[in-house]
Amino acid sequence: MWCKKRHKVITAIFRPIFKLHFRIKYNLKVKVYKEIDYPALILSNHITSLDPFIVGSYFKQPLYYMASMDLFQHFFLGKLIKFLVNPIPKVKSKKSDLTAIKSCIKVARENGTICIFPEGNRTVTGKLGNIDKSIAKLAKSLKLPVILFNIHGGYGTEPRWGQGVRKGKMHCEIKKILTYDEYKDLELDELYNIIIENLRVDDLNYHNYYKSNKNAMYLERVLYVCPTCQSFHSLKSKGNTIKCINCGMEATYNSDLTLSSDNELFKMKNISEWYDFEINCAKHLEITDEFIYEDDAFLTMPRLYKSKKKLGFGVLRIYNDCFEFITKNEEVIYKFEFEKVEAVTYLGKKKMNIYYGDETYQVFNKKDSCFLKYVHMYYILKNKKDNNENTFIGI
Repeated sequence: MWCKKRHKVITAIFRPIFKLHFRIKYNLKVKVYKEIDYPALILSNHITSLDPFIVGSYFKQPLYYMASMDLFQHFFLGKLIKFLVNPIPKVKSKKSDLTAIKSCIKVARENGTICIFPEGNRTVTGKLGNIDKSIAKLAKSLKLPVILFNIHGGYGTEPRWGQGVRKGKMHCEIKKILTYDEYKDLELDELYNIIIENLRVDDLNYHNYYKSNKNAMYLERVLYVCPTCQSFHSLKSKGNTIKCINCGMEATYNSDLTLSSDNELFKMKNISEWYDFEINCAKHLEITDEFIYEDDAFLTMPRLYKSKKKLGFGVLRIYNDCFEFITKNEEVIYKFEFEKVEAVTYLGKKKMNIYYGDETYQVFNKKDSCFLKYVHMYYILKNKKDNNENTFIGI
């Protein structure tokens, strides 16, 4: 069986602890919803690193989360998490992961409540990220009530690119509950649109203040193009400001999540606008046979319930048709042709996974590294080659 009796006991023990933690540290008031028909499928936006615990604090029943396989890569923690809550493993960005779908169906048949963050990635802008249309098909196959859940204020409290928790406020709510009878006759596109509309959260319009003396720290993890001189890889953050070392532009990230600058050429009002601007710059970047980006990085191979296999420290490059990793001593060269790359995904704050054939490779480096630009460029090049007007760029 997937659902164990111990999960109810563990949930009952830890729920009040997490409720207290979130109230003190996140200024989040948690109300347990009692009038819920269990089992159910809970869908939520994804905004902080502790979202599964936040959502879990709101419901009486244990929740079975669909979680990235990366969660299980450490031997001790992976085994412990499996024992405590038994998440449903999902390989990020592999849409055809039938194992995860079958596991969801098994949990539903055992009267377990499933929780999924269908963006698959925490937001980097404060707005709802990409959600694949397959979520509507999964909901129909499970035939459970669908609870659409919103988390507000998390982007200001704990931005994905940042460090630490800022003092502000958060709140959560059930936006909508759909019974199976209400959606069973809907077309998939209709159901998908209802899901998107009720998961859409824009924390940039939450109108709250988040106090910190390091508001802008590590913004260069997600921002990599200067909006005044349009140079790439020239941004450095410190405290509440981010500066371009090429043209001297300096902008302040304010406690209300807005941006300001004395530079008359700086027009960005918030991170979302800057993010859209840099993607547009990347799309119009002149591509030659030379490498597009280059960064120092560690290369590893994540393994289930084992430590990562270290492959070396070297230089990561992206070309118009492949990724290339060269170790510092130049003894080993790893080449990942795009034709054989199944997916590329941005993980955590400073990591990237390359799903190549049947293997998974992970690159990462120091705290201010930006590997998100590689994810963007891979999907930009892929979409161009496939003549695909799809705007999906990996997150």
